[in-house]
Amino acid sequence: MRLSGPEGDELDCTTIVIGRSASQSGCLVVGHNEDDAHRLVVRHHIVKVGEHPGATRLSDGTLLYREPHTSLELPVPEDTLAYDWTELVGQDFADSFLNSEGVNICCDSAAGTREQQPELERGGIGHFLPQLVAEQAHSAREGVLLAGRLIEAYGYCDARIITIADQHEAWILQIPGGHEWLAERVPDDAIVLLPNYLISRQVDLANTDRFLASADLETHAIQRGWYDPSGTKPFDFKRAYGPPEINTSSLSTSRQQTGLFMLTGHEFPLDNMPFSCAPQHLVSLGDVMACLRCVAPHGQSIRQALEMSGSFHKNVTQTTMRPISVWTTQESSVTELRSQAHEPQSVTVWRASGIPDELPYTPWYPLAMMETSPGYPDPYATGDPDHLDMSSAFWTFRLFVTAVDSDYATHIAEVQTAFLPLEKQAKAADKLLQNLHVDTDTSRETIARLLTACGEGLGMEALSTCRELLQQWQTKPEQTPIRGVTALAGGKSS
Repeated sequence: MRLSGPEGDELDCTTIVIGRSASQSGCLVVGHNEDDAHRLVVRHHIVKVGEHPGATRLSDGTLLYREPHTSLELPVPEDTLAYDWTELVGQDFADSFLNSEGVNICCDSAAGTREQQPELERGGIGHFLPQLVAEQAHSAREGVLLAGRLIEAYGYCDARIITIADQHEAWILQIPGGHEWLAERVPDDAIVLLPNYLISRQVDLANTDRFLASADLETHAIQRGWYDPSGTKPFDFKRAYGPPEINTSSLSTSRQQTGLFMLTGHEFPLDNMPFSCAPQHLVSLGDVMACLRCVAPHGQSIRQALEMSGSFHKNVTQTTMRPISVWTTQESSVTELRSQAHEPQSVTVWRASGIPDELPYTPWYPLAMMETSPGYPDPYATGDPDHLDMSSAFWTFRLFVTAVDSDYATHIAEVQTAFLPLEKQAKAADKLLQNLHVDTDTSRETIARLLTACGEGLGMEALSTCRELLQQWQTKPEQTPIRGVTALAGGKSS
């Protein structure tokens, strides 16, 4: 997730969406790898009703959101929902949200579009767009329409793809820049593997059950010379708004091909990838996790990378096409959105707090936490980008994966031995919790507290296991070369 530009290609995120009828659990699933480099910290917050993170209060008491990259000032909504906020300190376009209505929001860079110099009113909206949706949307569709109104009113300052989902439907909102936008609904019986380019192909704007868009989406492309309506080819959004060099870039197409092959068993050509397709079987939670953990691009070997010294994940990108799990993955998540809306257990967010093939996924229950908890445990809510602090969960996990990555061939088996039982325990606990129902003996508050305690306990157990393994490795430096770990982690020791 990044501003478009010539920065490292490994920064591009990956999102996977599984429709309700395509998932083994019968719930809608959104998987996301948040990939960003530089010195960042991931912090988690529960934002209560009426709170406005990032707002500026003027002398007359008025609250405003001031965009960090443009001159735009936005009014702050008076009535807002509570929401779970995953904050990437140091990155203005990478935050994720889940609000109290079960609306889930995650973002990906669009890498590049033909709209290189969009005409923006007063600079354009950007950073605060997902937050405004989280504050106000009661459904995914409502969130898309709200985002569309903001884009049309202010213009968007970059190119972005935002996945907005609830327990009923998921939409892929694509913003090429400026005032244009298109959202395509993920079919219930299909999956989407979203890399970092505009992904929708032929669109039927009259079908509002499947497509939502700015009114002049097609006419704008005609005026810019990107689409000729007198030709024989129908309007293709990706070809109209996406530059050919981006549409065919193996940095995105190879990830899409890899993920689709894992979930469908079909090898789609790199130059003709679909928006969505049917899986070869109902997709399980483990299938999505395996996809997000994939370190081997389809049809390629990682043997050479394993034999090289230094960072395994960096070596992979030097010897093969870009995989899905990379060294800059700051956090990986799989969100299960169940049909029993507004129940404390209707949403489970599985998180691996770093490179996912080197860490366990543990469950968190944000809706329950909004009802019962003041927030996340301190290690998960704190962290300074400029100081490596082992009391912070982010820095502990970052130090851990850096150590694993420096000697991947030796330690990945040890890591899996330590973490797979924890992950199995977490899945069993989640299954038991899903069977709880409010009745005469079990109150809603009791269920919410059980969910909260389970999530916190498993999250702290994962953190403790990482610390124990790090301590073991540091007492055996001849077996685990982790010299320069602080530098690789990107922080300063404190």
